[in-house]
Amino acid sequence: MPEDKTSNEMVQVVTFAITEESTKKGNYAIPIEHVKEIKTLGPITNIPKSKSYVKGVMNLRGKIIPVIDVNGKLGISGSKEHIKQRILVTDIDNVLTGLLVDEVNEVLRLDRKDIEIAPLEAFEDSRYISGIAKVNEKLYVILDTPKFLEENANDVLPKDTSQELSIENEKEDSIPEIEEMIKQEIHN
Repeated sequence: MPEDKTSNEMVQVVTFAITEESTKKGNYAIPIEHVKEIKTLGPITNIPKSKSYVKGVMNLRGKIIPVIDVNGKLGISGSKEHIKQRILVTDIDNVLTGLLVDEVNEVLRLDRKDIEIAPLEAFEDSRYISGIAKVNEKLYVILDTPKFLEENANDVLPKDTSQELSIENEKEDSIPEIEEMIKQEIHN
């Protein structure tokens, strides 16, 4: 995002807060083109043996989507559930993912030239950060949404699942195989 310092191109971002150490709020943002919608916190079903930052899955109008705790993914100890928490539903290459954040603040228009590249030596793990913007004395860490989400599809399912279950609509003969796999999983 911050590559061309001479551009007057504007970028819109959705800003949100995550609570660090129970009281201090960190200001973050993701490009608005990656946000499909914002939901209030609803029922989330836990997935056993998933990564610690995977809160689980939720039903979004009939679609099951993973929900990622942004605090956990960034390695920040976060707060407990509260009324201001929201889920940012993102859409990257037609893959929907929910990002659990402590609070959604506003949409900002930023001049691309005002977004600084994150100093790599200052962060232990900066691969998810595309830049930092200063707006009215506040700093916003802008996440690289595709990089932040790229490994999450594999993280929702348990890592020790030895067999993948797949159903091919054209081949009804695969159904008995799947039923057998399910029976084996139940008995193990």
